[in-house]
Amino acid sequence: MKIQVGGLSEGLHTYAFAPTPTELGLPREFEGIVEVGATLEKTGKDLFLRVKAAAQGVWECDRCITEFRCPLSAHYVMYYVWEEEAAAQFDPSEVQLIPAGVSAIDITEDLRQTLQLAVPLKRLCRESCKGLCPQCGKNLNDGPCGCTPLAPDGRWDKLRELMTDTKHDAR
Repeated sequence: MKIQVGGLSEGLHTYAFAPTPTELGLPREFEGIVEVGATLEKTGKDLFLRVKAAAQGVWECDRCITEFRCPLSAHYVMYYVWEEEAAAQFDPSEVQLIPAGVSAIDITEDLRQTLQLAVPLKRLCRESCKGLCPQCGKNLNDGPCGCTPLAPDGRWDKLRELMTDTKHDAR
């Protein structure tokens, strides 16, 4: 996804893109069209880009291993400059130098990384997911399984005592 910046007039310019996850190099969990809105502000020799994106993916729940759909939204900002001296005034993670003679900027890689970072680390079908029974593997969201609860492992008794003592000391 390229934005033409050569010969661009000063002021605000808006862009809309609708790439597929494959075009962005996103993993197979992403599906449908990625909706991208970009606003580019040109002032003097600097460009300030704001990008917002919305996507959807299908992931496996970390607790119950069922597939679920999850909408994602992400945004980022980037400064583009033609001179190295101008780059020094910005956060290095938010500035890119445009080489001489380049008339378009490609936002594909920045967008791909931003969307991948928007995927939650803990993927849950819902916050109250009960997961699977550790004995029989039944999905506990569908109801109780009927297994006899396991007796506590005695090897952890000292740790439980320490945690209990810590809770009392904190009061």
